[in-house]
Amino acid sequence: MLTLRHRSAVALLLLTLVVAVGAVLAVTQRGDLAQYLAPSLASIGVLVGFSLLLWRQVGSDIFGELGSLYVGFIVAYTVVPAFAFVVTGLDEGGPLAQLLPEASELGKHLWRHVLFETGVAGGYLLLRGRRTVPGLIIASGTERDDRTLLVAVVVIAVSLASTTLLSAPVSNYYEHYVRYDHLPWLLHKFVSLCIRFSLGLYCLLLVFLFRNYQKYKLIIPVVVAAICTYEISYSYGARIQSLIVLLMAMCLYHFTVRKVSLKMAFVAGVGMTALFTVVEVMRLLQFDWTSAPSAVAEAGSKPAGEFLSVFYSGFHLYTERAQGTLPAREWPMFFTDIISLFTFGSFTRWNPMDWYTRNYVPDADVAPFTLGPIADSAMWGGEADLVARAVVNGLFFAFLMRWFLHHKDRWWGLSVYVYCYATCILTLKYTVFLHLNLIEKNLVPVLLLVQAARTLRFSKSAIADGRVSVSAVPASDVDPAAVAQR
Repeated sequence: MLTLRHRSAVALLLLTLVVAVGAVLAVTQRGDLAQYLAPSLASIGVLVGFSLLLWRQVGSDIFGELGSLYVGFIVAYTVVPAFAFVVTGLDEGGPLAQLLPEASELGKHLWRHVLFETGVAGGYLLLRGRRTVPGLIIASGTERDDRTLLVAVVVIAVSLASTTLLSAPVSNYYEHYVRYDHLPWLLHKFVSLCIRFSLGLYCLLLVFLFRNYQKYKLIIPVVVAAICTYEISYSYGARIQSLIVLLMAMCLYHFTVRKVSLKMAFVAGVGMTALFTVVEVMRLLQFDWTSAPSAVAEAGSKPAGEFLSVFYSGFHLYTERAQGTLPAREWPMFFTDIISLFTFGSFTRWNPMDWYTRNYVPDADVAPFTLGPIADSAMWGGEADLVARAVVNGLFFAFLMRWFLHHKDRWWGLSVYVYCYATCILTLKYTVFLHLNLIEKNLVPVLLLVQAARTLRFSKSAIADGRVSVSAVPASDVDPAAVAQR
């Protein structure tokens, strides 16, 4: 086991080697390499520095830290595009190449990513505090977990069956996003409710399986694999929900079974990146398995296009800002995080992503690009706005971590945190306070459903007499021995 001092030494040595290699490459290779290399090394340096400071602050493994995972994602969405620019160049058929960017412009926007990463890291460290999880979380009051699992499975099955039966015929990835547009308003809302229930219950299902890990340890991998396979196949290649489910499982394993080291996390990250890159290639082939080997070989070291999604929209809007050609924005768009808490998802007037679609790709049936905090800052205050959003983002995630530390021993506290942890990547692609919307619309309804399933007690004697008597008794107040004697 490496001590904190040893870890610091290894991290500093690694950083020194990276900088040395980068300096040699910058001197010996083509001139535009430095435009991509410098921000990439700076991004890695911020990650190393943040990890060292967080290690010193909390004194434990940091894989389960929300801020640690999020900063890692920011680095990936910074370094991988830079790698693509250096190794494979711009995809001539891609949207970024249509903007005809100079290497200096691309490098400047990579620095904006580094600026955002630094602000997030600083805000998180500022509010995080020193409290941590002293060991594994031991579940208590598990006598009603089997009932809870049954309810979760039944509701998930009904939700998935409903969305399947009400779907229009779909043959490719893009049709998947409009598969319910033919439905009348009421049925469309019912489908939305089913989707939200299934997304929230995936988390609850895994939480209660891991609370009883010794009992279900052979079933858990099957459940995770089944959910991921279903989500990828049903969506014709969408990977985000599968990634979220995998992160949920890893987070729960870390907190309830065995601590996940950063080495294990890195290996898992590389494996998932390779897997999802193959899925992207197959999606472009519309899952033509006969062409798969040649297509994967042709892709070679080309990274998945997903890693350019955050970069492209931000770069485009900052280019428009520099030229003074940004379309008009309505001021309520700035408060879309708050407004979305009180509106349906179909209300898009003040949604920045739909504003972008209306102004730049009006013929698209669905929004082809996501906007995140970096792109949003281009619409309002530029780099100063970007720093403010980054710091607020870091503070918000630190608040979520502190909240979890106070409620980690309760099933609902663990559920909320695991959900926020696994979906943090969506913040980078949408808005800073996206989790307020996700918790309200995806998680709170299923938390109430599960709490009802765990609280309500049915009287067997009344059922035998042809009557049903239901009483609301907290699970913690029930004596399992007394129940067993009935």
